[in-house]
Amino acid sequence: MLAFLSDTLSAFWRIMLDSGVWLLAGLALAGVVHAFVPRDFLARHLSSDAERSRIAPIVKASLLGIPLPLCSCSVIPVAAGLRSSGAGRGASAAFAISTPQTGEESVPLTWALFGPVFALTRPVAAVVTALSAGLLIEWFAPAKPDRKRPVAPAAPKPCCSSASLTIGADHDPDGAPEPRGCCAPEPIPAPAGACCSQPPAETTRKPCCSGDEAGSTADAPGWAARARDAVRHGFVTMLLDLAPWLAVGLVLSAIIAAAVPEGWIAQHVGTGLLPMLLMLVVGLPLYICATSSTPLAYTLVVAGLSPGAALVLLLAGPATNAATMSWVVKDLGARALAIYLAVIGVFAVGFGVLFDALLGGAIRLAEHGGAHDHGAVGAVQSTGAAVFTLMLAAAVVVRITRALRASERGRAPEPVGA
Repeated sequence: MLAFLSDTLSAFWRIMLDSGVWLLAGLALAGVVHAFVPRDFLARHLSSDAERSRIAPIVKASLLGIPLPLCSCSVIPVAAGLRSSGAGRGASAAFAISTPQTGEESVPLTWALFGPVFALTRPVAAVVTALSAGLLIEWFAPAKPDRKRPVAPAAPKPCCSSASLTIGADHDPDGAPEPRGCCAPEPIPAPAGACCSQPPAETTRKPCCSGDEAGSTADAPGWAARARDAVRHGFVTMLLDLAPWLAVGLVLSAIIAAAVPEGWIAQHVGTGLLPMLLMLVVGLPLYICATSSTPLAYTLVVAGLSPGAALVLLLAGPATNAATMSWVVKDLGARALAIYLAVIGVFAVGFGVLFDALLGGAIRLAEHGGAHDHGAVGAVQSTGAAVFTLMLAAAVVVRITRALRASERGRAPEPVGA
C-alpha cells in the first residue's frame, strides 16, 4: 500500500511538472479575455432575427466559444442567458458545444502533453462539431410554441440623432434639412419628448453635441483596473471554479499512471473502434471539464489507449453531462437534444478514426513514467509545478470550507470567486 501511494505521488508530481506552467499560462489568458472582451460582445454577435441570415450567428458561436474561459460547469447559465437575450436555437447549441470542449487553459496544456498537432486538432474538431449541430438544430428542431421571448425596449435616440437634428427644420430650395433643433447654433424650443426638451440644470449642463450623450468612454475602467480584474478572474474565480474537477482529474490520472502499466490498454482492450465507443459511453454522462480531462486522457494514452480514442473522450466528455442535457430539453426541446447528442457522438468517433488513420504518428507525448531526469528539469518547470500545486490545494480548501459553512447555515454555497 505504501509503495502504491509513493508511486501515485510520484506520478502526480511528474504530471504537474509537465502541466503546471501551462495551466498557469492558461489561467492568465482566461483572465485577460474576461477583463478585455466587452460584456455585451456575445449578445451582439449571436442574436438572430428573420431579417438576417440564421447561419452567421451559428458560425460566430462556434468560433467565439473556443477562446472563452467557460467549462462544462459554467457554460450552461451563459448559453441560457444568450438564448433568453435573443440568440437562436442553433447559435445557443453551438456555443454550448464548442465552449467547454476547448479553452485558453486546455489548449496549451494539450500542447504540452500531446504536442502541437493534437492540440490544434482539438479546437478544429470542436468548431466543426458545434457548427454542424447548430445548423441541424436550427433547421430541424422547431422552436417550442410556448416559449415567451422578452421584447427589448426600443433604445432612446441620442441627442444628436438624425431625428433631433431636424426638429423644426426648414428646408432649403434643394431639399437639404437645416438643423434648427437642440443641436442648432440657435435652438428653438423642442417638442415634448425630444431629447433636449428638458435640459439639465445649468451647473451640470453639457453641450448637446459634445459626444457625452452618444456613448462616452470616460467612465470605462483603465488598464490598471482591467489588469487587476484579469488577475482576480484568472487566478481566483477561474481557479476556484475549476479546482474540484481539476483536482479529481489530476489525482485520477496519477492513480491510473501508478496502477496501469504502459501498453496495458492496447494489450487487453485493443485498438480501433471498440475503445473509441467505450470512451464515448464513458464521456457522454461524465461531468468533466476540458482541462481536467486532458491529463486523464494523457495517462490513458501512456497506458496504451490510441490518440484517436483519447480525442473521443476529450470531445464528448466536456460537451455533455446531465445538466447540459436538462438545459437543452428545457430551452431547445427533445428533438434538439437528440440532434445534439447524435452529432457529438458521430463527430467525436469520426474525428477519432480520422486522427488515428492520418495523424496518429504525429503525437509527441511529454516524458512520462520514470523517464524524467529530475536533475535536468528546468527551474521554470519545477517552479510552475510547485506554484500551481500550492494554488490548487488552497483553492480546494477554500471550496471545501465554503461548502461546510453553507451546509451549517442550511443554504447554497457561496458564489465562486466571491
